[in-house]
Amino acid sequence: MQAERQTAGKGRKDRSWESPPGNLYFSLCTDKESLLPLKASIAVAKTLEDMKIEPRLKWPNDVLVGGKKICGILTQIVDDRGIIGIGLNVEVAPIDDSVCITDLADDEVSIDDLLKEIVHNFYGIDEILETYRDYCSTIGKKVKVKTVSGEKEGIVEDIDERGRLVLEDCERFVSGDVIHVEKED
Repeated sequence: MQAERQTAGKGRKDRSWESPPGNLYFSLCTDKESLLPLKASIAVAKTLEDMKIEPRLKWPNDVLVGGKKICGILTQIVDDRGIIGIGLNVEVAPIDDSVCITDLADDEVSIDDLLKEIVHNFYGIDEILETYRDYCSTIGKKVKVKTVSGEKEGIVEDIDERGRLVLEDCERFVSGDVIHVEKED
């Protein structure tokens, strides 16, 4: 289902999500499978790359261009279905430190074509982990991970086979807010 705008958009942890008109907002209902957030972010990244835009993925669910957020993804499992909500900035960058496609692309952008291409790419992904790692800007970075049980800082070693963030001490995170920390000289 696609919408022209949302009036009560939600992000992770029930945060509000700015949803001005001119951007792409849709939900994809699919079979429950592992790595859905990673697979969805790859689909968006491949679509942007086809437009000559260079995306990077910030674990677990952000698509960035030039360090600025261009897309947010929220995945929920309901019974035996996965529901993926995607908000892609097409014409409007709604928050500070975000960017939109029209600021980056030379050609006109069709929201309908973007939607079709993202869905096509979603169902065409084979090597999820390998592809995600190729796009991931978080691997190798010093980060602060904020979870409900506290904060942890360290260097990200990998994303494991279950999509968890792996720090240098082998601690693994299923979810959390990740802040890239500038490395000291």
